[in-house]
Amino acid sequence: MKKFKILGIYRNPKFSNNAIEVDRLILEQSISELRAQTAHPLEIDMIEETEAPLARGTYDLVLTMAQAEETLKAIEENFGSSPVWNSPAAIRNCYRKAMSRILTSLNVGYVPYQILSTNAAAPQIPAGISYWLKRSDFHAIADEDVTLAESQAEVELKLVRFRERGVTEVILQRHIHGDIYKFYGVRGKFFRAIKVRDFLKSTSAPDVGGLEKDSFAAAEALGLQIFGGDAILDGQGRFHFIDLNDWPSFRICRDDAARAVGALARDFLERGVPERASPAVATARA
Repeated sequence: MKKFKILGIYRNPKFSNNAIEVDRLILEQSISELRAQTAHPLEIDMIEETEAPLARGTYDLVLTMAQAEETLKAIEENFGSSPVWNSPAAIRNCYRKAMSRILTSLNVGYVPYQILSTNAAAPQIPAGISYWLKRSDFHAIADEDVTLAESQAEVELKLVRFRERGVTEVILQRHIHGDIYKFYGVRGKFFRAIKVRDFLKSTSAPDVGGLEKDSFAAAEALGLQIFGGDAILDGQGRFHFIDLNDWPSFRICRDDAARAVGALARDFLERGVPERASPAVATARA
């Protein structure tokens, strides 16, 4: 019986904003689920993201939570013949600027945005309208990386604060009032949407099935196997994507997600299931 070689790469703690331990747990638990679900023996190596540039080898599957560009380049160079989930290309697609461009091209209700240099003058903000400022490269690696501004003066002040922290570019998006949902997916195996803030106090059932379709369509466009994100449900019942990223901590549904990752990996290793599913089609919203 074939022995499968598996490599797990932990996320550098600097990219785990308030989630260092749970980020490690989801990777470890997913690999434990793979071990439990396959009869094949596994040879498993676990390394830190900072160790990846020095590591070499050929693996049947690499499961990585790495984020830094230098790490992604090392994975491509050092494990070039090994399948990698999520791939370096997919992880780069989740950097906020690239993600915004890709999601805007889809019919998933992504909130319109503009890119601002932190060295330039702030645009004029209409009175009474709030805007979010978000660093344009990574997702939030500190609480200050996603911040709400409710006036022209506050936009100008927060641009200065980004610049002082060495962030050269941000994305500006209008605030949308509504309920906040977190959603999670594993390609072909698992989807979960959970309301985490209830501002509308509505009794209407949201179109979670539509959110699921759009989430998998977006993940397909980004090239993700394992993903999570945030969406706003507005007063008209329309979901708006505000974030989509590679391999979240799944902290509120980790057991189910880990089983799904284990099953996806098992099917790939044992049955040769293709890494990429057929493209999904995003559905229009009324």
